[in-house]
Order: sequence, then C-alpha cells, then structure tokens
Amino acid sequence: MEAMEDRKQAILTVDRARLVEIALHLRDEEKFDMLADLTAVDWPKREKRFDVVLNLYSFAKNERLRLKVWAADAEEVPSVVSVWPTANWQEREVFDMSELFFLDTRI
Repeated sequence: MEAMEDRKQAILTVDRARLVEIALHLRDEEKFDMLADLTAVDWPKREKRFDVVLNLYSFAKNERLRLKVWAADAEEVPSVVSVWPTANWQEREVFDMSELFFLDTRI
C-alpha cells in the first residue's frame, strides 16, 4: 500500500489481510528473522485510527524494517505468532493498551 524510507530505514505499510503472508515472505525469503518489537499507535481522528507497527531485524543483512498495518476500532488484526512466536506477549500487550484483537490465522 505504501513504501518509504526514513533515516535509512525502510517502512512498508501493507494490507491487513495480507500481513501473515508478507511476514512469512520477509522471514523466509528476505531473512528478517527477528521481531524486535510489535506495538500500536493511536490516531483517534483517523477512520483507521490504529497503526500496528512491527519492527523487524535481519541478522544476515544487519538491516531493520518497519512493517505497518492500519486498523479501525473493533477490526481484528491477523496474529503473527505463527511467524515469530515472540509476538505472543507483544500482541497481548497491544490488546491491553488499545483493545485491538489479534486473530490467530493458523490452519
């Protein structure tokens, strides 16, 4: 949906429905093997008021990547626990702070 660079760090905003698919690609093909942080930013005047932000790191490339998805109130966000298990605690923390629900999409 959107790509930019800020202070030599790539920032990708992706469609919420494709988050897990893109996360798997980034982990397996682009070698972003560490989820350093998962958080949310609240923009209360926007229709899709939340930015869910995943900060990724590649040990192989020594690069960082910020991955974002937009979500409205009561919109579920796909869980990335199946991609990076450390997301479990971080998604719970985001829920506690913003009441955003993460939907487990594993089959």
